[in-house]
Amino acid sequence: MKPTPDLILASASPRRRELLERLGLLLRIEPVEVDETPTPGERPRAYAQRLAAEKAAAALARLGSPALPVLTADTVVVLDDDILGKPANQEEAAAMLRRLAGRRHEVMTAYRAHFAGRMVERVVSTGVTFRSLDPAELRAYLDCDEWQGKAGAYAIQGIAGAFAIEVHGSFSNVVGLPLAEVIADLRALEALPRYPPPAFGGNAQ
Repeated sequence: MKPTPDLILASASPRRRELLERLGLLLRIEPVEVDETPTPGERPRAYAQRLAAEKAAAALARLGSPALPVLTADTVVVLDDDILGKPANQEEAAAMLRRLAGRRHEVMTAYRAHFAGRMVERVVSTGVTFRSLDPAELRAYLDCDEWQGKAGAYAIQGIAGAFAIEVHGSFSNVVGLPLAEVIADLRALEALPRYPPPAFGGNAQ
């Protein structure tokens, strides 16, 4: 008999899944899809909040009233109040990374947690400063394809971790989910009765 999951993660992000499973949580993965096109004039914080809310609505509409807590999230990379999404090709990735090089940007994650008719939402922002990137280094990074499917064309837990010289705030937020805040809010909802699990972090590899 399979153990009962602790949480429904309504996200296809392998990074969010890995972050939560490293804490020893058992997850039920129920990804949802929403239109991620920003509305005209939409600010980055409002955009991330809207997507987290729309993902939550889509998940709850499909799942009904699940007995488990439901978590949704959206992460955006922001520079000069511009949302840097997932690049469609190498040219877009290169343009994003050239803008980020030598400057500080913000990574914002908006999330929602629903449990037993209650809801909590939050936006967490982390400042990240990149060093300058020389052309050969940038080309080598683009050729490795790590930029694909990544907001801002990078994943700080990968090769691009060598680009970041300062991180102000939650590191896990830059990866995709601010763990300290998420766990605190889930516990405030009394949504994690097994936390911390008997073998804390037992699922970590």
